[in-house]
Amino acid sequence: MENIANLIENNHFYHVFQPLRRLPDQGKVGYEALIRSTSGIGPNALFQGAIEQNRLYQLDTWSIDHALSSFFFSPVAQEDGLLFINLFPSTIIADAFPLFVNDLRRRLLSFVHRIVLEINESITEEPIWSNPVFMQRIKDLRNNGFLIALDDVGEGTTTFRKIFEISPDFIKIDQFFSKELSLCKKKQKVVQLFVDYCGDADSTLILEGIEREEDFVCAACLGVTIGQGYYLGKPNRLNI
Repeated sequence: MENIANLIENNHFYHVFQPLRRLPDQGKVGYEALIRSTSGIGPNALFQGAIEQNRLYQLDTWSIDHALSSFFFSPVAQEDGLLFINLFPSTIIADAFPLFVNDLRRRLLSFVHRIVLEINESITEEPIWSNPVFMQRIKDLRNNGFLIALDDVGEGTTTFRKIFEISPDFIKIDQFFSKELSLCKKKQKVVQLFVDYCGDADSTLILEGIEREEDFVCAACLGVTIGQGYYLGKPNRLNI
């Protein structure tokens, strides 16, 4: 893979934005920013390359900065919706991260309450979740007005203990549970479990990967609050 630093410097990355919608009325809640490469490298391979080149923090913070700046200084931002953007736990505990956040907040102060930071799961970064610095930085982000989401819950290493300790504003259930949800009683029971938990814990539930009308209807009947997936809207550039 080409040098990540060179790819960033030469603007070989951009973002697409996928809508998140309320269930069942499909009112728009906001967008998730998803990084893409002009060279066609997929996001997973891209971040794996950044890890191998010891450039993950550089790529992660560039992606956050670029996505937020391009979105909130565009006409789309006038819709008053939320913007979800991913970041890695290792980025959160990096020494330079507080200064990065302060700069973001200074430039985007009027939009901070609309920024949702989605914490990525990574098996290699599992120990970071129990790091006191990590938990303190999450508290600091909240105190600065940012919202917090846990991504891909049910797919990776997220446990109920993590959910309890972090108490995220949003819980995003992995797309595994939305596929053929209407046909699978076991998946329905798991989704219902999260619906009930979020109702008691003051968190908002998001179901990812909704691609069929039947699964959308089923999710709405179960009480899922927000959905995301091709059925509700595909990722697009900022001319959305």
